Amino acid sequence: MAFYNKKYVKLTDQWIPVSKSVSCYDAKRLAKDIEKECTVSQIDVMAVLSAIPSVMTRYLAEGHSVKLDGIGTFFLTLECKKTGVGTAEEVSAEQITNIKVQFRPTMKAGVGSQKGKRINTLIADDIEWIYLPNTEPDVADGEEPEDEEENTDGGFAG
Repeated sequence: MAFYNKKYVKLTDQWIPVSKSVSCYDAKRLAKDIEKECTVSQIDVMAVLSAIPSVMTRYLAEGHSVKLDGIGTFFLTLECKKTGVGTAEEVSAEQITNIKVQFRPTMKAGVGSQKGKRINTLIADDIEWIYLPNTEPDVADGEEPEDEEENTDGGFAG
């Protein structure tokens, strides 16, 4: 099951559902659960997981993208100065102001409630969404309206 909360969007003056995580699992928890699904020990999985950032960093710096089967592809994108240049010959690395790592998830054909859609392979075929009680509605683009205050349950801010 997955959880959602309510979010007020001032720009549209409407409420929408937003996903909520109840916790965050770290690499140690991931390694422990991977160990249960294969013949590799938790310590070996942790060794591999801890090596991924440095190896991926090197590959990306060398101009490669990195595809993890069933997960997706990581690649670099650039932010540049607001103004461009007049000709292709004038384009240079000096125009780059920031570098970002982007992620494009692997997609699959949806089934069940997602039938007819292309969805991320990390999304389960049928997710049951449950309202997370004792949470405060999120507010976007400003304060929530006064008449919606009764929807605030207090508690979890996650």
